[in-house]
Amino acid sequence: MEHYDLQGQRRDVKHKGRNVVWSIAMDKCLIEALAVQARNGNKIDKCFNENAYTAACVAVNTRFNLNLNNQKVINRLKTIKKRYKVMKDMLSQDGFRWNPNTKLIECDSEELWKRYIAEHPDARGFRGKHIEMYDELKIVCGNYQAPSRSEDMSETDGTESYTGPQDHGQMPDGFQEPPSVDPLRHLPKRPRSSDAALQDALMAVASSIRHLADSVERSKCSVDTNELLQAVMEIDGLEEGRQMYAFEYLNADPVKARAFMTYNARMRKMYLFRQFWWWR
Repeated sequence: MEHYDLQGQRRDVKHKGRNVVWSIAMDKCLIEALAVQARNGNKIDKCFNENAYTAACVAVNTRFNLNLNNQKVINRLKTIKKRYKVMKDMLSQDGFRWNPNTKLIECDSEELWKRYIAEHPDARGFRGKHIEMYDELKIVCGNYQAPSRSEDMSETDGTESYTGPQDHGQMPDGFQEPPSVDPLRHLPKRPRSSDAALQDALMAVASSIRHLADSVERSKCSVDTNELLQAVMEIDGLEEGRQMYAFEYLNADPVKARAFMTYNARMRKMYLFRQFWWWR
């Protein structure tokens, strides 16, 4: 059986740059980064701006030590949006619903599942599949728009002028009433471009801090990749395609990977078939 070379795959992504193989973990990172950008107002008229794509690209490259450009991120988002549309169309049908507890699309009957999949083959992959980032997907692929700043401010925008004392009686001899002054008008306004630069700088710092935290956390609870792959390949009755899928699924979640590695061979097989019950 051909050995699945994860490191070799990563080198291909980095140096060839044409046929990028996106893993489950990379997709999660991309969706999470774009959801943050949408909340920060970098999604306008249902489309992300260049700053959003750059920040998402930096997040994926930093976490996975890659060298992707913005176009790779844009192309991957198109694929994710196509899958989201399939899922959205399915949930709009009678008899289908989203279960936030199990993170599964549920159906009223087995017959309805079969009939719908027969009519919509692209929906086959969603049957029994855990969708970990459903809320983020709605933000990234749906019609989410961050509230504009003007909506969060008062009707007067906080610029009412100061009119001086409200007692308009006669001032004592030798005194004059001070002229009306608007203290806000004399404060220099910061250019909007500086806000964008500050936001980008904060995003870069946050990304670096998160990468460091992730590295520390992974060093505490990570599972040896080669050992995990070997353990998956040793499971009887699992064809190569499913071995690859199971490996990527476990490798993307250290908690599940540690649990899997703790079990004996029989329990490992039971564990995988419980996670992917439709393999039976």
